[in-house]
Amino acid sequence: MIQTGDGRSELPRLIVVFQDDSPDFMQLVEAARGLCQVVWLVAVGTQAAEMAPMMERLGMVVPALGEPVDVAVAALAPLAPDGIVTFSDSAIDHVAAIAARLGLRFDDERTALTLRDKYVQRQALRAGGVWTPPVVALPPDADRETLAMLAARAPYPAVLKPRRAAGSHHAFKVANAQELMTRLDELAHEPPEELLVEGYLSDGPAPPGGFVAGYLSVESMTLDGVIRHLATNGRTPMAYPLRETSGFIPSTLAGEELAAVLDLATRALRAVGVRWGFAHTEIKLTADGPAVIEINGRLGGGVPGMMSLVAGVDLIKAAMQIALGLDPGLPALPATHGVAYYVALQPPADARRIVAIDGVERLSSLPGVKRVNIKQKLGAELNPADGTSNMILVVLGLAPDHQGFLDVSEQVNRDVQVEYEYATGDD
Repeated sequence: MIQTGDGRSELPRLIVVFQDDSPDFMQLVEAARGLCQVVWLVAVGTQAAEMAPMMERLGMVVPALGEPVDVAVAALAPLAPDGIVTFSDSAIDHVAAIAARLGLRFDDERTALTLRDKYVQRQALRAGGVWTPPVVALPPDADRETLAMLAARAPYPAVLKPRRAAGSHHAFKVANAQELMTRLDELAHEPPEELLVEGYLSDGPAPPGGFVAGYLSVESMTLDGVIRHLATNGRTPMAYPLRETSGFIPSTLAGEELAAVLDLATRALRAVGVRWGFAHTEIKLTADGPAVIEINGRLGGGVPGMMSLVAGVDLIKAAMQIALGLDPGLPALPATHGVAYYVALQPPADARRIVAIDGVERLSSLPGVKRVNIKQKLGAELNPADGTSNMILVVLGLAPDHQGFLDVSEQVNRDVQVEYEYATGDD
């Protein structure tokens, strides 16, 4: 509580950065209820900003996200905020600069840049004693001759990805320099972006369970530098090129394998300097042991919903509490009951448009299904290069065990019938 001039107590003020990929608006409102007054920080011209009339009924709205830091600070400072929180990594470095000027708890600007820029992140991990594969940066303004020279230096097999992106956007596995150059030619018509190409992490032994992909994520919270790992989030095999198909909590890891993954996540977070908030650390189980894929300075996609179902905790509220300097009181790896999951229905790689869809209405009646979110409309254009966001729909639910999750996953992919328009040979 903060004390007003007339002696009344009121809730602290929290700046909530609201973007198009933030959690559901009403989830944020519910998490803030009784905890804080919300100051919504939005960017002009976005879908999030279009919700301003509704936001104004439930808090103050400041349309200064993305403006010069001085402008944003001048707009926010008179409101005397007590904290700031973001649920997306797309503006995390900008938010860090605002927080620093306002004296609010947040990772410093160097750490925020490290979380945002994958190339800088690799440098920080190596400097902190965490192994990463060889990496080559590809400047956005490089001519083809320079790109060919850099491609010749890259390690193969490799993964091409943007330095600043999420959800496997424009991420591809490439076998050699020729394939890399072909991918770069395909992306030439897209807006310029900084890319990197790094060595492909080797495939290790099949994880426990038989249906599990060889990578997972560790979901962690950090309160003034003290790290607590809250869950390991397993995956099923990706769709081409590198699109996620599902996540489930808890993963199938246990014993020494689990301990090794958690230890690596701790060392990685310390190497990049994380001190406040949530982090989503993707780790691959390679032939040589666990290795970091990347760290995102936010809650993982789908994780709040899964953790609410499987452990009864509200991670969105916890993120707000941390921003206000409060300990949410969550233990490391809280007890879970069953297996929470999301299943993402991904279209075939050569599908280019949705013509018709049937069977969605039956999904809500599947055992344990809590929510079905449609992500694409009829007629929507599809492109596998867009990454995981190319999904048709996502199903959130709770199963009694991993086999129950697998049963629902198979039924979703079997029962939903989608008619597509496919790419022609010229595409």
